[in-house]
Amino acid sequence: MTFPTFIALRYLAASRRRAHVALISTISILGLAVGVAALVISLSLLSGFQDRIRSQMAERSPHVVVSATRGAALDDPEAVRRLLASRPGVVSVSPAIGGRAWISDLEGKSALPVRYRNAPRESESLEPASVDAPPRARVTASVAARTGVSPGGKVRLTSSRTRLSPIGPLPVAVIFAVSEVTRVGALEKTAEVEVSERFARLLSGTAEGAAALEARLEDPAGAEALAADLTSALPDAYRVQTWKDLNAPLSFALRLEKLVIFVTVALVIVVAALNIVSNVALLVIEKKRDLGVLASLGATPESLRRIYLTLGALIGVLGTAGGLLLGITTATLLDRFRAVPLPADVYLLTHVPFAVHPREVILVAAFALATAIGAAALPARAAARLAPGEALRLSR
Repeated sequence: MTFPTFIALRYLAASRRRAHVALISTISILGLAVGVAALVISLSLLSGFQDRIRSQMAERSPHVVVSATRGAALDDPEAVRRLLASRPGVVSVSPAIGGRAWISDLEGKSALPVRYRNAPRESESLEPASVDAPPRARVTASVAARTGVSPGGKVRLTSSRTRLSPIGPLPVAVIFAVSEVTRVGALEKTAEVEVSERFARLLSGTAEGAAALEARLEDPAGAEALAADLTSALPDAYRVQTWKDLNAPLSFALRLEKLVIFVTVALVIVVAALNIVSNVALLVIEKKRDLGVLASLGATPESLRRIYLTLGALIGVLGTAGGLLLGITTATLLDRFRAVPLPADVYLLTHVPFAVHPREVILVAAFALATAIGAAALPARAAARLAPGEALRLSR
């Protein structure tokens, strides 16, 4: 044990003999612990929600999308499809076909503009159940509410494309039976109506080819590696995007949200650091005689400065350790026992999720320790600049 560490430990233990110094030390440790715990719980709360949002993005978005750099369709979609299907980890490859249309009930009482596209998965389940049955479609909850349809009801989808007839151009319209009403988040870029690929081509007038090809992977985390591979294998006429690229604005908003929360809640730690400043400064005043004696015995100003820096570090370690223990335990218990329920029909979740990420815990601990040591730097500097004779004279 070094000399500054030994003296700092003695000061921390001996401060209990003076009630006011012990009280300030306790307040400093508790204040830092509360700030660290609040920051850990806040970040865990955000991480829980954001992990759910990212998992939904990975589930409902195509993992890799290959589209044309210029033009509305791929030059050779079959070659691109074979290239995608040959890569390891690719589960399925489907074309992206869609457009704009009007949806209404059969009586035409309500109509609204929507986006339609072929269902990226299970498109065969949207085919007609029999020869005489209408094709099926999935609609979002907002469309179902505004048109007044429910599963089993029928809607008319009128495309913006027209075709010639004996009486002139007529819009392409298809009657669909609603097979499912889906709920999507407000930030999801999901088409309001999903139909089978055959009818999506009919409505859009795309007989063959596609505007883009979408691939789904066994592990969404491998999307970036696959995108880099495809970028080097495909010519410049093709653009490769991952599900993270498609949701880049939302991902940026999530990172910004976490940064703002970190800065805001971290102010509690900064306020606790002010208590550390007052505590260490009070100890400097209380121990002026000791400083004079130590300096007379040969202690250098640097060693005197390290005493109070070590004291601030000890307070920081105790407060940070207590705050981490309290914050991690609280977040883990709140998530395990689902202590904060939510209405599932509003938030798509039954409870508030908490997720403790080790990297965030390390960041909080490093910030708290650095703040505590930084708070002790100014009083430590003052202790190092105090002359031995002046210290003995002022301490009388």
